[in-house]
Amino acid sequence: MNDNQLNYLSVYNGIQDMVFVMCVSADQRYFYYEFINEKTKKITGYTDDIIGKELAEVNSGALLNVLHEKYRKVVMLKQSITYEDSFHAQQAGHKVSETTLTPIITDGKVQQVVALTRDITTLKEAEYEKKISQEKLRFSRQRYKALFDQNPDAIIYLDLDGNITNGNNVFEQLFRIHLDKKPIALLSLIHNPDQTKVSESFLQARDGKTTYVETPILTTTNVEIHLQFKFVPIKVHNTIHGVYAIIKDMTKEHKAKEALIKSEQRFRLIAENSYDLISLLDSNGKIVYASPSYAYILGYPVYYFESHPITNFINKEDQAAVEEKIKQAVTHQLSFTIECRIYNRLNEWLWFEINGQPVFTTDHEFKHLVVVGRDITDRKRYEARLKTLAYHDSLTGLPNRRLFQDRLMQTMATNERNQNRFAIAMLDLDDFKQINDQKGHDVGDAVMQELGKRLEQSVREMDTVARLGGDEFIILLPTIETKANVETVLNRIKAQLQNPWIIEPYHLTITASIGVILSDGKGFSTNYLMKQVDEALYKAKNNGKNSAVIEIHETNN
Repeated sequence: MNDNQLNYLSVYNGIQDMVFVMCVSADQRYFYYEFINEKTKKITGYTDDIIGKELAEVNSGALLNVLHEKYRKVVMLKQSITYEDSFHAQQAGHKVSETTLTPIITDGKVQQVVALTRDITTLKEAEYEKKISQEKLRFSRQRYKALFDQNPDAIIYLDLDGNITNGNNVFEQLFRIHLDKKPIALLSLIHNPDQTKVSESFLQARDGKTTYVETPILTTTNVEIHLQFKFVPIKVHNTIHGVYAIIKDMTKEHKAKEALIKSEQRFRLIAENSYDLISLLDSNGKIVYASPSYAYILGYPVYYFESHPITNFINKEDQAAVEEKIKQAVTHQLSFTIECRIYNRLNEWLWFEINGQPVFTTDHEFKHLVVVGRDITDRKRYEARLKTLAYHDSLTGLPNRRLFQDRLMQTMATNERNQNRFAIAMLDLDDFKQINDQKGHDVGDAVMQELGKRLEQSVREMDTVARLGGDEFIILLPTIETKANVETVLNRIKAQLQNPWIIEPYHLTITASIGVILSDGKGFSTNYLMKQVDEALYKAKNNGKNSAVIEIHETNN
């Protein structure tokens, strides 16, 4: 070996990526190992025994086909190519790689090919996590935009100088203005006598405190409306970047209060024709008057409510907050808005937005508290559905990866205290791609839905079956102690898979590869356990179709 060869071998051994130097046969069709660097030996477990051997003597199956294809392409093009593939590291398991093949040409003929293989697993995982984060961010923005645009109240964003930078359609309709690119000062929309208290409330919010203020507004058509402003600071990393305001049109409530002061008869006329729950409370929160709407909304006659504290009909979890609002209204002459649940005759909890307005005489003596309740049950159900979509797979209805990981973390914490074991099983259908390609994606989707049902039938109610994506499912089995117990569950799953699969008009045969880890969870992270069960699945798939691998991961192993 001459000095030049020793020099380049020394350089290759110093490279922290895998390096292969392949000698090309005279007919340019076969490739023989001429050199592998120390990094390659460490990662793959190869030794110098492979030197002089052809690719087919060291590799087999799909990997061999890929290698021959890529090396022959380099020889044919006589230029470098780069491609991504996967490999199995001796200690770290399944990895993603990026390989660059560079031909060494002498007298117009490729004599050698140098392969530089870089482990890009971490990069790919980061790209995947970034994609997931972007998808979550997109969903959050869509959800927020829906709530922003469809909110029945006016909502605006204010910069730190009090200029309106954005607002929803309700705001534009309420003030009869159109927001363009030019900011509008909030105080410019308010009469001088009321600018001071609105400005003070905004400045308190800018300092980090959520505030309320009520004020009359004269519209462009000279109609006076009464508004309630709720100023909320926008904090990012403990720094206030602006303020958003929720503006409620309290004109009806204000007029109802004025009508009550002028005439009890006029108030009853308003209340009895309202579709909201309207009531009068004394200083102790007891209902002294309930509108007829109580009967047709909640199902009980009006006398059922009168002479009883309003909190008697409110969900226990909400009672303390409502009681505090009533106390503040009576003591400090403050109006309030709060959301709470009230049950109806069918024992259903309906969500209401409660607006309270204290009424005092001209001598400043408390007279009663006007409470108006608006049914917001549909809005609450919509918000709950958005939350469900964030944690469940849209095709099967099963928990998704995010919810599965939350439950895994809870199980690990509980089992560590109770000294219990748990198991994670990851399942992948054999040849599912052929079903999609040959039978169509509708059939594939139907298989996924049926598989989700069969898996849930195979496990206990306390277990969690989740879909990670594609045909990959994962199962959490808390408090399962032995390998024999795990095998019992696997036998039930296999029995379910062996039952007939009739997806019209097809009769299908379905098998699966399953990887399982049994662990006490001590000292392990959720990411580590997820990678280990993925590795177990990889081993099961390498063993052939309809195979399962069970591994034990504990602190003493």
